[in-house]
Amino acid sequence: MGTGVAMERPTEELVKAAVAGEPLALERLLLAQYPRLAARVERRLPAALRFLYSPDDLVQETFAEAFRTIGSFRPQGEGSFFAWLATMADNRLVDATRAQGAAKRGGGRARVSGSASSLAALVDLLGASEGTPSRTARRHEIAGAVHVALAGLKDEYREALSLRYLAGMSVGEVAARMGRTESSVHKLCSRGLQGLQQAMGEAGKYLSRGGETGRP
Repeated sequence: MGTGVAMERPTEELVKAAVAGEPLALERLLLAQYPRLAARVERRLPAALRFLYSPDDLVQETFAEAFRTIGSFRPQGEGSFFAWLATMADNRLVDATRAQGAAKRGGGRARVSGSASSLAALVDLLGASEGTPSRTARRHEIAGAVHVALAGLKDEYREALSLRYLAGMSVGEVAARMGRTESSVHKLCSRGLQGLQQAMGEAGKYLSRGGETGRP
């Protein structure tokens, strides 16, 4: 019921509600901006960084930062919310470029990420995958919802799932990166997936409604 109300609210009202601390409003805003933000990051990610980062990595980090800092956002008219997200994403790209430079000079360690990093594994695990090629647009919509749901998880759950499924690391690699045991990582991933499924259940209320527009 609450989801339906959020769907009908204008963007300006959703922004005010998100700043005031309403998670559902922020989730709806982020989902609406996902296609545009993902396309922007895809265009701007340098070829030299693609073996370390994927657009999914940077969008996910941007959404997580949005959850942490939404209370400080000050709307300045139409388009300001996307501009705020885009600035955060651009800053992530700058950080990634600097990290790569430091690694080349031996002054730091660049992030290790799978070249095929994507949301495909998580989408499949959640049972949200569409089986036919004609549902590509629907799959992108679901991918956006997974990103939003991930960003709303506790930091340790989000980090474990992002490293395991977005970065394509093994359980042992995730354990080493997080300074935890492999058993602990298994538990974090299991609990994180449970939280993700719950969040996706909520998102599904408006995703399915959007997908059924104009259909019997």
